[in-house]
Amino acid sequence: MRPSFRLHLALFLCLAPLVPIVARLFYLQTVRSDALSERVAHSTERSALVIVPRGRILDRNGRILAQSLPAWSGFLDLKVLPEDARTRNETIARIVETLSLDARELKSRMNTTRRTIWLKRKMTLDEVQRLKALSIPAVGVHADERRYYPNEGLARSLLGFVRSDGGGLAGIEYEFNRALIGKAIEVQLTRDGAGRPIAGSAETDRRPPADLILSIDRTVQFFAEEALDEGMRKTRAGSGIVIVQDPATGEILALAERPNDPKRTASVQDVFEPGSTFKIVTAAAALEEGAVKPEELINCENGLWQLSPRVTIKDHEKKKMLTLTEIIQHSSNIGTAKLGLRLGPQRFVEYCRRFGFGYKTGAPLPGESAGILPPVKGMREVKLANAAFGQGIAVTALQLIGAFSAIANGGTLMEPRLVLRSSGEADRPAVSLRPIAHPATVAKLRRMLELVVESGTGLPAAVAGYSAAGKTGTAEKVDPQTRRYSTTDYIASFVGYIPARKPRFTILVLIDSPRVGEYGSEVAAPIFADIARKLLAHFAVAPDRPLPLRWEGEPKNRNKPAAPHNRPRSPRKTPSGPLPASRPLPRPSFLQPARVSTADDAGRSA
Repeated sequence: MRPSFRLHLALFLCLAPLVPIVARLFYLQTVRSDALSERVAHSTERSALVIVPRGRILDRNGRILAQSLPAWSGFLDLKVLPEDARTRNETIARIVETLSLDARELKSRMNTTRRTIWLKRKMTLDEVQRLKALSIPAVGVHADERRYYPNEGLARSLLGFVRSDGGGLAGIEYEFNRALIGKAIEVQLTRDGAGRPIAGSAETDRRPPADLILSIDRTVQFFAEEALDEGMRKTRAGSGIVIVQDPATGEILALAERPNDPKRTASVQDVFEPGSTFKIVTAAAALEEGAVKPEELINCENGLWQLSPRVTIKDHEKKKMLTLTEIIQHSSNIGTAKLGLRLGPQRFVEYCRRFGFGYKTGAPLPGESAGILPPVKGMREVKLANAAFGQGIAVTALQLIGAFSAIANGGTLMEPRLVLRSSGEADRPAVSLRPIAHPATVAKLRRMLELVVESGTGLPAAVAGYSAAGKTGTAEKVDPQTRRYSTTDYIASFVGYIPARKPRFTILVLIDSPRVGEYGSEVAAPIFADIARKLLAHFAVAPDRPLPLRWEGEPKNRNKPAAPHNRPRSPRKTPSGPLPASRPLPRPSFLQPARVSTADDAGRSA
């Protein structure tokens, strides 16, 4: 046998086993390719849900007001539960003990035709780990998210809340639900032999929604809520509202409500009779239309005027002849009612609408009310006279503060701004709606409001070292039993701005049904002063008036409002001569409240 033959034979014997191997590989790679790929994918690839969280809500300085955190929801597969009753009950008992559930309630929910039921939604990581440690095949865990409000109840009536599936149900959460809502994305994951993910699909967009940046300042909101809580505690009131606004831009810096119900925003949904705070609208209309001259004297009937055989209008101060400035300063219902009658229904309602009443403000909050204005047609003298001093009409708190901000900024009604922008965008511009009056008229109105705080019914609203302006109001509420105005139930209010000469903040304080005190001057005005002092200190606003000095031994009876009746202010007695060395001049502080000797109220509407 030749060597070459032996070599070829050996080569053939070595290569012969490769023939079936190659044939098998060809069969597997061509004929069985799809089936094998499916088997590999079934064992190594899994689909999973990735939760893209709901967008965050931030205050104007980027501090978090609401955000979504990872959470997990446990479910029970009823078809996988053991059929044996004893084993089934033992399994249920272990689940109930681990998650601290109500066994009776869980068994009641298991009586359903559905295959799966929720065990517990929005579980913490610790609860998930304890549930998985049970190793029960019928129990599963689903990725979820939980809405978290890091400041607890701060501004909750404004922010609203979300339902269990993440959709907004009230407040900002509802109004901007489409911009904030997250989503669940199904992604394909490739796992190794131990089940650990080693790769995933990257083509899906997993970016969270843009942050929503509000005009609210968290610190200002805290000041407002703190002062409102303290004021309601002292007066034992049923409810209350405080709003702080930048009069130049219309931005809402704080919106505090009690009760703090995340299901509703009372500042735009509830209406109330404004009482004497509305008199400034009548005064503006009378000046603009020439219905009264600045120095004209109007007979205020010594505090009692019988408008009709069944209607008598009263003032809390007995005054006879007053100018328009004095009518506002002393809050005369009679004088204001006579101005309303001079204007007539058509012009009166026209100016109410010019100040923003009777229209929705356009604030991005659900359920806003337009308020209630009487129709021009059929408005008789009694209705017109009452409406002139804020009785028989209804407004929202946001409408009322907007009207005073228009006076504060020189005469332009601004749209209230609650949302500045979404993250990555420029600030949305301020929107000016319309002028409320000529600049000369607005200047007169501003001086009237400043006198209210300097020497009128708004004395308790004064802040040492700063000019302030505003108007008190005390509106009688309607008794639902008698359907008449109550003589014991009131809404006390104060609306003003500070500093009066260069306004930085407009502040509305509304106290519903106080049980200690009833007048706006003694109930609402001190809350205004409290908030204003904190804001001026926090934003380092320089005083625009000389700071009052108090000597040692001087009575410390500041900010104690007197009963609403006429009592002249006592002039301050300044010590004369050189100061003794043993009694140095104390260092003044602009954080101290203004010294007040009387507090006549401004607007109890009779």
